[in-house]
Amino acid sequence: MKRFLPYLIILISIVAFTACDDNTEMLGSSIVPSGDKMEIDTITVYAKSRSLLAGDSILANTNRVYLGKHTDPETGAIFTSDFISQFNCVEDYGFPAGGVVGDSAYKIELKLFYNSYFGDSLNIMKCEVFELDRTLQEGVPYYTNINAEEFYDEEKGAIAEKTYSAVDYSVHDSIRYGDNYTPNITIALPQELGNRFIRKYYETNADGDSIGKQYFANSANFIDNVLKGLYVRCSQGDGTVIYVSMARINVYFQQYTKSSSGKLDSLVTSIATFSSTKEVLQVNRFNNGDIQPLVDDNSCTYLKTPAGIFTEVELPIDEIAEKTDTLNLAKITFTRYNQSSDYQHKYSIPAVLLMVRKSEMYDFFLKNKSYDNVTSYYASFNATYNQYVYSNISRLINYCRNEREEGLAADPEWESKNPDWNKVVLIPVSTTRDGNGNIVGVTHDLKMNSVRLRGGDDKIAIKIVTSYFNNER
Repeated sequence: MKRFLPYLIILISIVAFTACDDNTEMLGSSIVPSGDKMEIDTITVYAKSRSLLAGDSILANTNRVYLGKHTDPETGAIFTSDFISQFNCVEDYGFPAGGVVGDSAYKIELKLFYNSYFGDSLNIMKCEVFELDRTLQEGVPYYTNINAEEFYDEEKGAIAEKTYSAVDYSVHDSIRYGDNYTPNITIALPQELGNRFIRKYYETNADGDSIGKQYFANSANFIDNVLKGLYVRCSQGDGTVIYVSMARINVYFQQYTKSSSGKLDSLVTSIATFSSTKEVLQVNRFNNGDIQPLVDDNSCTYLKTPAGIFTEVELPIDEIAEKTDTLNLAKITFTRYNQSSDYQHKYSIPAVLLMVRKSEMYDFFLKNKSYDNVTSYYASFNATYNQYVYSNISRLINYCRNEREEGLAADPEWESKNPDWNKVVLIPVSTTRDGNGNIVGVTHDLKMNSVRLRGGDDKIAIKIVTSYFNNER
């Protein structure tokens, strides 16, 4: 550019002084030496892709949990989803100072609220609820292949169970279609658990001093001393997965309040609520069954969520380096094959795909990163063309190339120690935006998605735009 700059300045000056000359069309090119002309070239290179099992790479912590079972029509494998949830206690929560009637709960229930689901709305399902013996720990990165059995005792048995369907027709239409109604599964819990909540609050030590109020001072104390959490799993049924937005425990109790006479003789029923919120942990567990046949299918690549299959792409960094001088643009497109129309319930199409270096696919989510258009990019699904398009990943290619060169300069065995240096992974994600529309949060998309992409034996084209001076070739 510095070599070309003097000629550019001369050209601008001549044009300024000869603005009235009608014969200046070839003036610019005529004064630039042929060896200094900037040339633009376009070439096509090809990337390899394959399906990749997600395995233990999916963080389980989320503000939404999933419950259900579904037989995958693509493989015949049975997908199951269940979850562990802790419950928030508002700071310094207090039951009535005067106590509750009978020093016990009137009833207690668990409500699972949801606004959406996958599968059959009328399918009969059944779930079981277990109480945890061990708490989830803050700061521990739990993944969706978590061993739930480490947190509860199967031999103690479920404390509750419930038969349900995604649409509850026992709820009157006037309520079900009302603005204030949120679909939910209501599960009756043992009254003994409700009694524990109340009696823990009024607990005293040997000197008669109150110690129970401290158990309800905050969520951590509540979880350690009152309820460590619940594990909920699907025990029967097939074909429905509920997307649970919030789990809530309602403890009903009775107390006396002052009547119009001023006496403490009016009996009322009150509710204490403890919900799954962002202040406490919720952990999903998914089991996709045997989906290895899809991974082994080289006619395409797959994206299957939750916690199923990603697409790995090997970028031809060396070939690009050999064929380019200055890399200006690198465009790569992934085309989706249409889903079979034979499926009774069609899977969703991921709205957004994250492209991230394979070596960073764990840390990206663990450290709550956002895409930077260097080592990570995102592309939205284009329904018109049935594609995900990454319009320019040139900075990623240059980054990988420079990293390899620096690594080999320091260690001749660097490449063998870093076999994923030229690989990226496509991961379905959900994004959070601020008021200005900027993406401020990226998490795994855990909905029931499944798509096939062009790839495998059919290599993926990368359209390259490169520039160079004539005398450089």
